[in-house]
Amino acid sequence: MAEQGEEYEKLMERVLARFPELSREEIEALVESKLRESNLLNRVGALLLVAEELGAFREPREEARGQRAYTRIGDLVPGLNDVSIRGVIYAIDKLVEVRDHKLMRLKVGDRSGSVNVILWDERAEEAARLGLKIGDLAAIIHGYTRERIETGEPEIHVGRNGMLMKLEPEPGAPRPESYFMDLGEALERGHGVYDIKATVLEIGAERKVKTKFGEATLREILLIDDEGEARLTVWREKAEELGDLKPGETIYLTDVRIEDGRLSLTPRSIIAFREKPSPEALEKVAGRRVRETVLKVLDVIETATGLRMISTDGEKIIRVIVPEKLDVKSGDHILVKEAAQEVRKNRVRFLCKAGAVEVIKPEKEIEAPNRLIHLREIVSGERIGEKDVIVEGILYTKTQPMSIKTRFGEAKKMGFWIKEGEAAVQGVAWREKAEELDKISEGSRIRLKWVDVRMNIFDEPEINLGSDTVIEVLKSSQEELR
Repeated sequence: MAEQGEEYEKLMERVLARFPELSREEIEALVESKLRESNLLNRVGALLLVAEELGAFREPREEARGQRAYTRIGDLVPGLNDVSIRGVIYAIDKLVEVRDHKLMRLKVGDRSGSVNVILWDERAEEAARLGLKIGDLAAIIHGYTRERIETGEPEIHVGRNGMLMKLEPEPGAPRPESYFMDLGEALERGHGVYDIKATVLEIGAERKVKTKFGEATLREILLIDDEGEARLTVWREKAEELGDLKPGETIYLTDVRIEDGRLSLTPRSIIAFREKPSPEALEKVAGRRVRETVLKVLDVIETATGLRMISTDGEKIIRVIVPEKLDVKSGDHILVKEAAQEVRKNRVRFLCKAGAVEVIKPEKEIEAPNRLIHLREIVSGERIGEKDVIVEGILYTKTQPMSIKTRFGEAKKMGFWIKEGEAAVQGVAWREKAEELDKISEGSRIRLKWVDVRMNIFDEPEINLGSDTVIEVLKSSQEELR
């Protein structure tokens, strides 16, 4: 036993001399990893395997090349074939199987930056056995970098010739939370992929949607912080994983895509960790709640999961979204007992839970604001940029619906012209609204409610129909607006 101990120490001295950038504790961690893999190994044998994998027995020319310090994460570039880093683990995904390979994703950061790490096959299994946790200090040895397609940034892959080591904690190491950007700051930066933290305001109900890949689970979550708010769309297993979120929780997410003010997870996104609601967070959420609010319903739109009621408080147009069917119709007054208020693209939405809305008889009836604008006001440029307005005219002509490829899959699109006297304005309808408009004969007088008016790419005024637009065919050209 004494001889073995002496042999072990001599070999350890050689390895440390060969790799001065590694500490004894780091080498010992690798040895322990090898001992856990096989009961047949003694400490000398495990150290020999570690030394071989590190390249201690290469030819002198290769040896000189192998002696180097850790690379700062901020200095990484795509295309490096042999690179080593060390840093704090601030996000860990579970071990998964993809196309006959096993892989595990991590996010690692040092004081210069952060990087995605992808461990493959045996290295992924080894990492899973290590019991890594958020905040651990780790080293990646003999990894290689590739360009991440979505961002152009480097990411580190660790295959058969590389390894991951769990290191001893170091005082003063960066906290995992420090690698996450506030939601408001990310929104201000605009289009891109970010690691973010935000407070949960409202969790939407899980629903099923049809995609080109089949039926998928979808959930929308409203996130806020002191400087901004945005709606996060999560799909499939991530939607299920976040099903138990509660308002006021702070959630830390990696690799979140921001586009047009909306958030979505990417294939590399990791739900890093969650913090229970703090008194400050609950106070923030309470400030976004509306209670005991009476509204007048202007239109009712059925959705797959409930109703969307276009309503008003006498001044603003407010969409009240409920996850249930209610016996409610245009002209009714409703009491919103409690809802989360969302303001997005100058539109106000009340997000309600089941049982939070009831039809009532008001003490005083709410007068609906006049949202009608004439086509001549659009042509003259007076009413460009208006949202949630009502227009009326003759469906003068329309195109055939055509399939357009979008980032959300194929969608139907139809162009049309609507005419009132000498004034004519073009419009565009998508998806189900294109199909609905296709069934209406040219020459019919129509009323389009809750549309937007804006300039198109040719700098011409255009009426845009959205998913909430209500299309009415009028019985005669003299029918007045109700």
